[in-house]
Amino acid sequence: MLGLTVAVSLAIGFMVAAGFVGRETRKLSRQPRQPVWRLEEAALFVEGELPFDVAAKTDPDTLRELLRIHLNQLQFNTEQDEVADPSAALQNLYRYARSKDIEITRPTVEAILAAHLQYLKLIGALGTTRTSE
Repeated sequence: MLGLTVAVSLAIGFMVAAGFVGRETRKLSRQPRQPVWRLEEAALFVEGELPFDVAAKTDPDTLRELLRIHLNQLQFNTEQDEVADPSAALQNLYRYARSKDIEITRPTVEAILAAHLQYLKLIGALGTTRTSE
């Protein structure tokens, strides 16, 4: 009798837990996927998108540093001018890089910035994200 009570209790507990897990899984599956910026993934994408002459002149460490700087500027910028006005973002990134003694030319920064914005749009970090219905 005791064994039957334990077995029924375990079965009921399992069914309740499975119901809660199923409900939460459905709820999470309906939410849009959040974009995740990964440095190595971003660097590989940007390297692939750069023109050959720019890529040949750009050190991988410098590229990663510029990507970090640009992301921080986008993330902590209180004004939305940089996304709306690419020339302001270019100028700010170039000035900041030069202030950190990063030896880089303005056309190189421009190419890196354009490719990085493409990456951010691709992962859904800029603009609206699509939800599956």
